[in-house]
Amino acid sequence: MAEPKSEGKIPRRSIAYMALCVVFIILFVFAVYIPTDKRSDELGAKTMEAQFRLHEQQTLIPVFEYLKVESEKVVSDTLPLPRKGKLARAMINNLPKNVAASARRSGMSLVTARPDLSGLKGDFQTLPIDIVLKGGFTNFRKFLISLEGMPYVERIEEIVIKEATDTKEFHLRVWVAVG
Repeated sequence: MAEPKSEGKIPRRSIAYMALCVVFIILFVFAVYIPTDKRSDELGAKTMEAQFRLHEQQTLIPVFEYLKVESEKVVSDTLPLPRKGKLARAMINNLPKNVAASARRSGMSLVTARPDLSGLKGDFQTLPIDIVLKGGFTNFRKFLISLEGMPYVERIEEIVIKEATDTKEFHLRVWVAVG
């Protein structure tokens, strides 16, 4: 059997089929693959942005919760201004304990609370007390409010603030009405 000789010519029908396949491949690439690839890149960028926002929100949730709790706390608009009275002479010894309790409630640390005994002459009506505290300004504000809430505190004469290494030191001279 003799095989037909091929002279290296490709039949026209095969060339047409190959050209048609190349055109379909090019159309597929331009019509399907490239737009899908661009859309995939856009979705990837949106996904990265959403992941960043999610991570950011997860990081800020504790701060949000803290601020939410702090903003819901009710702060009294009125200061405790009780009717003024006098401290009984027998209760003068309890005065440093009362000041210490007030300092503790306000978050301050009491260094000293000493009555100035040089003012105890005859029938004295007021007694000066020298108070030294350590702490911050916000706690000092709370201390002053609680101090003014004591009915026998007549006035605060002097406040001196000194800067310490790790905190502030507050020196006060308070006058107490004694009866």
